[in-house]
Amino acid sequence: MPGSTLPGTPVSLGAERARQLLVPGFAIADLGFPAGLTLGPHDHQRPTIAVVMSGGFDGWWNGREAPCGPGTLLVEPAGERHANRFGSRSGTRVIIIQPQTEGPMPERAGPRRRPAALPLAWRVGEELCNPDTVTPMALEGLALELSALAAREPRRSTVGTRHLNAAALIEERYAQPITLSGLAAELGVSGAYLAREFRGHHGRSVGMFVREVRVRRAAERLARGKESLAEIALAVGFADQSHLNRWFVRHMGVTPGRYRMAVRGGPSSHVP
Repeated sequence: MPGSTLPGTPVSLGAERARQLLVPGFAIADLGFPAGLTLGPHDHQRPTIAVVMSGGFDGWWNGREAPCGPGTLLVEPAGERHANRFGSRSGTRVIIIQPQTEGPMPERAGPRRRPAALPLAWRVGEELCNPDTVTPMALEGLALELSALAAREPRRSTVGTRHLNAAALIEERYAQPITLSGLAAELGVSGAYLAREFRGHHGRSVGMFVREVRVRRAAERLARGKESLAEIALAVGFADQSHLNRWFVRHMGVTPGRYRMAVRGGPSSHVP
């Protein structure tokens, strides 16, 4: 995206709704951006970690363009030139973490796939929406976890790439019945081998990964559609609504109903 850089631009530039709080070591914000907003080339004085909660935008970094949808974890080192174009009809909600002290950060800007970032970001939003005397401590801990996710490169398996093929199959068939033995047979390995390799790379079991994908897909449907919770549960592969509720709360920290109200309403307080 052509244009001159706006140096040191606040992360809340263009936001129509915002909650912001300073806690030890971090500036944290819950921002809502309107559909159709375009932010020309700019940078931020502090490193920025962002997690897209709902909606989405197209981003530009060093001549590269990439879409950033729900669940995207975005890293922008201090002074990194970038631009954004928001396209969601219902607006976009983003959690922003800005470390105020030096620490490990990737040198290259851009989006990263970190499934664990979304539930952490949701908890940040909950703390900002309902603050109490423990909120600064809770937010500091959550900000540290998100910073670690952003700084750490994905672990690479030294024994093969079948875990990547298994993950791709799960992403494609998440709504269908999936078993470890079935995946292993399709990939030509034993169930024990696939389970060990998958956990070694992804840090969780195949079964837990399946549930995470289903919860993420359910969150996407809750944010954009009018389906009932029962319909969404069946559409993403859960047995019923109670099954969806149980795993949604476990991964996201809130019920599907509360999540739907929050992502559609977005943060409501304004920053003067």
